[in-house]
Formats: sequence, structure tokens, C-alpha cells
Amino acid sequence: MNTFKKLTLALTASTLIFSACDKDDPDPTKPADTNAQELITTVIFNGYNANNPSANQFSVKWEDIDGDGGNTPTIDTLKLDSGITYRVQVLMLDKTKTPFDTISNEVMEEANEHQMFYTLSQNLSDKLSIARLDMDSNNPQLPIGLDIRITPSHVMPFAIPIIGSLNVKLSHYDGVPKTTTPSSESDIDITFPVNLQ
Repeated sequence: MNTFKKLTLALTASTLIFSACDKDDPDPTKPADTNAQELITTVIFNGYNANNPSANQFSVKWEDIDGDGGNTPTIDTLKLDSGITYRVQVLMLDKTKTPFDTISNEVMEEANEHQMFYTLSQNLSDKLSIARLDMDSNNPQLPIGLDIRITPSHVMPFAIPIIGSLNVKLSHYDGVPKTTTPSSESDIDITFPVNLQ
């Protein structure tokens, strides 16, 4: 083979190597996120008396349309009666889209990659309990958490309302197994004020 042909082959091989390593090409050691985190602007708790669905109905909302760093979120107070067991359906929306995107439907469709966690403030943790009622069909022992029951441990009204909080976290399990503990990724991590009387 003459020198010209050798040089041409060498240049062609170099071009192929550099093309294969182009910075715009995806890094095979860092696969693309196939299940990107959801954008959630609005979380609504629609609740009612678990023993009498037409009674004690309420709807409270957390909303932050412009996201982190913009305007302060609007947050309703969750007002609960200590003598009532509540059933609550959780609705999550992305209001940046028209029509609104119902993220809670996507969470149900991707149940094996999502789980809701509810944490009461210390002064409420012995007065209320929260059970997640909807289970993940792929992981029957693990809940989803869009359908919950709030049960009081104290049935008489308190002389003075107890002011506390409820943290709501939607864990996102992307490429890792769903477990009983929150993941390192959260699609939402918000807190509702709670007034228990």
C-alpha cells in the first residue's frame, strides 16, 4: 500500500473516532432519563367524612404556578375535626399546560415509580394517623398514596385548636426499585398548615 493510501486511511479512521465522541452525542455511561420528574404546580386535597360521604366535605389547595424562586405559593389550611375520620383524594395538576395536565393520572399509570409520603408535625403525630389506601399492582405491598384516610386518636374537641403541619412528598423512583422509604428524588415536597380542633 502506498504512503498516500495509508495517510488517507489514517485520516478517515481519526475522523470516525472524533465523530463517535462528538460532545453532542449522548454519553453511554449516562443514559437519558426515561422518566423525567413531573412538573406539579397544584396539589388539591378533596376530603369528606369517611362514615358519611355527604358530610364534612372540604377542598384545600397548595399552588405555585411560577415554580421555585417566583411568587410565594398559595397554601390553604387543612382544618380537621378531632371526632371525624376523613377520606381524602389527592389531585395533582400542571397548570402551565392548556388544558391542565392531570399529573395524578400519570402517577397512577407509573405507580411502580411513584409513592406519596405523609409526615405530620410532632404535635400532631400522636393525635392523627394517615393510611394510604391505594396499592401498587406491581408491588402489592407498597402503596401509591393518592387515596388516604386520616383517622383521629382523640374523639372529643380540643379546648384549644392544635396548630401543626402535614408534609406531603411524592417520591420518584427512576431506575431504582420502589421501597418503603422516600427516594432521593421528589416530584413534590410541600407542607400544609393543619388546624385540628
